[in-house]
Amino acid sequence: MPIIRTMPDSILYPSRRHFLRATAAASTVAALSPLAVAQATSQRSPTVAQVIDSSNLIQDISKDFLVGSRTAWQEINAAGGVRGTTIRHSVIETDGSAAQINGAWAQIRNDSSCIASFGTCADGMATALTQQGRSDSSELAHSAPWLQSASVDRGVNTFPIFSTREQQIQHALKSMTSVGVDQLVVVYASDTDLRQNRSDIQRMAQTLKLKLQEMPVHSVLSQQAAQISNSSTPLMLFLGGTPELVQFLRGWTSTSVLRHIIALADVNLLTAQQMMGKRHVPVIGTQAVPMVSGSLPIVRRFRQALAKYYDEPPTALSLAGYLSARYTFEVLQTVRGNLNRSAVFEAFDRRQTVDLEGFRISYENGKLHNAFVTQSMIRADGRVMG
Repeated sequence: MPIIRTMPDSILYPSRRHFLRATAAASTVAALSPLAVAQATSQRSPTVAQVIDSSNLIQDISKDFLVGSRTAWQEINAAGGVRGTTIRHSVIETDGSAAQINGAWAQIRNDSSCIASFGTCADGMATALTQQGRSDSSELAHSAPWLQSASVDRGVNTFPIFSTREQQIQHALKSMTSVGVDQLVVVYASDTDLRQNRSDIQRMAQTLKLKLQEMPVHSVLSQQAAQISNSSTPLMLFLGGTPELVQFLRGWTSTSVLRHIIALADVNLLTAQQMMGKRHVPVIGTQAVPMVSGSLPIVRRFRQALAKYYDEPPTALSLAGYLSARYTFEVLQTVRGNLNRSAVFEAFDRRQTVDLEGFRISYENGKLHNAFVTQSMIRADGRVMG
């Protein structure tokens, strides 16, 4: 069964320790008998379940995403919930293993109070629950997961709102080719990253007429960075998570040549900046949400709510978690009749356009039509912009 884990203090902001203990207390745990589950769930408010991967390599993504989701549901319930009904936000933390993923899915599927799942994080977990939902007949809507892979068959249960890696890469490469860059070095943090992305990158490089150099997967990323930084390569695309990017950057040798390192939305630039200390390497990060410092009404609302409920700096990933919850809430508002699982699925299945105060979600022929991509940056002076 899924278990509750607290995250190591070494990567937490101090104020998160209490937050994560509260998350653990609120999360669904334990092996209960079917009768005990039925008795417990019969008394609950309508529940939305969020499954996250808190394993070591993923937790820097999940912890921020979860902060944003919790912020949204506190804000929503403080304003009256869904048509006057308080919505219970149940968080299930797992270690990312197949056994715990299966246990999490069984737990939410068998919970009669659970009307939808939402905000599954991170990509591997989102992929796994998408596959579970595709083969299941429970009509459990899977709303706004942090699903980055474009190749996953999403079936009829999953309703994405975020841009994929492929769309992020296209955006990043187009912005660089517009300033005359015609070469690209790709660094894969792992064999998994290579398998997931290679065909997309090769196709896009051909479309954009880029000379492509794919580096072999290296066991010591800092050594690989030292080799690359001594070359004349102007543009690097890094495919991996935050810990791997930090290892890579620690081996980077600064030169007088202007270089650009591009990372994708799975990278938490704020965490990378903090882990780098006084060592500064410019990194452009694509993100699937608006700029957290921007003026969109939904972003201003997010910053105000985050400041009210948690002592946290806003990040792209916490904004993503917030948007995931707010989108789920907006669809729940359109449910016809009682808030039960079948009626909620029907509301999602209508795929109506939702405008979250500037963050627009619309579908065309059942697929997400407008994929949002922006860019932020760690500057040479160490500041995060955007």
